[in-house]
Amino acid sequence: MSGKNFETIYDKMNEGLAEAVFPGAVLLVAHRGEIVFHEGFGVTEYGPGQSTVTCDTFFDIASLTKPLVTTAAIAILSQQGDLALEDPLKRFVPKFSEGEKDQVTLTHLLTHSSGLPDWKPYFQEIAKREAVEAGFLGSPEAKRAVYQMAHHEALVARPGKQSCYSDIGFILLGQVVEKASGLPLDDFCERKIFTHLDAPAPRFIRNSAATAQRLNFAVAATEDLAWRKGVVRGIVHDDNAYAMGGVAGHAGGFATAMGVHQLARLWLDAIAGSGIFNPRIAARFLRRQQERLPESSSWALGWDTPSPASQSEAKGLSASGRFFSKKSVGHLGYTGTSIWIDPENHLTVILLSNRVHPSHENKKIQSFRPELHDVVFRQVLGE
Repeated sequence: MSGKNFETIYDKMNEGLAEAVFPGAVLLVAHRGEIVFHEGFGVTEYGPGQSTVTCDTFFDIASLTKPLVTTAAIAILSQQGDLALEDPLKRFVPKFSEGEKDQVTLTHLLTHSSGLPDWKPYFQEIAKREAVEAGFLGSPEAKRAVYQMAHHEALVARPGKQSCYSDIGFILLGQVVEKASGLPLDDFCERKIFTHLDAPAPRFIRNSAATAQRLNFAVAATEDLAWRKGVVRGIVHDDNAYAMGGVAGHAGGFATAMGVHQLARLWLDAIAGSGIFNPRIAARFLRRQQERLPESSSWALGWDTPSPASQSEAKGLSASGRFFSKKSVGHLGYTGTSIWIDPENHLTVILLSNRVHPSHENKKIQSFRPELHDVVFRQVLGE
């Protein structure tokens, strides 16, 4: 922690608590390789089960799983020669070959330009099976059933012609990791990614309250879901990931802010010539893919970049705010998590919150997040 006075950052985070943007959050800011701010705020949930959020609190990072875990796994398999980014998806999923689907490549999936729809409630079909076959939900058979539904999904656009953020595309990338490596997604990530990090390392948590309890760490609660019979604690919030057993390519990761920081450092270290990623591959993944995507796309490979005002989440601002450079990369998570990395200004900002507790209807973070990034940028780098 730097000795610099960060009063305006504290004020902004406490404003988030006062205005019920979230029950609790952890903010981590790194500048020029040094962590200059790392603090917990608020509580893990509202009500009698609450505890104070600390820097060691784990959060369901939701779609941060996409760049920090699944994309990292694809990068490792690429540099090992187990796959190529230009490979058609049908190389690993032969059923994905009807009509124009045979043109969909791994790059299309990584840049959300495959033509697949954004989301489908696959969990509803799994829940129906659970009603007549107890124990099906979260089983390996349920995971295979979700994959099969994704295999048969019709495209809503020609591959490469439209940018549409797609959970389904990353569900399939999770399957690609398993096919190419011969390992379950969580096992591959544990061996090839998480093992390179200091404790407390990020992890997937399989669907079991006993598992979460046995791991014995504090996890921020998420939503109160009727079909899940109450407030979700220590089990993945995303319904499709839950139907798949808690391990999926689009969601399922749990981490502390420090764990997210360490995952981000793997990419930054690679750019500097060290770490687990080949520098050339890392540079390719972190570069906006303008030359091969629709003009409206803001995507790098698995990572997003600051979006134009027309696509921003609030007040004409990118989620990263007004000051992050065009070379920045980041991602948002549905539960209230985000990471933005600005290599030009040597700044990383990680916000983990549980804004979906007790309901996902709370969308105040959409305006709070860019404002927070502006406050952090000004405080750390000066006006």
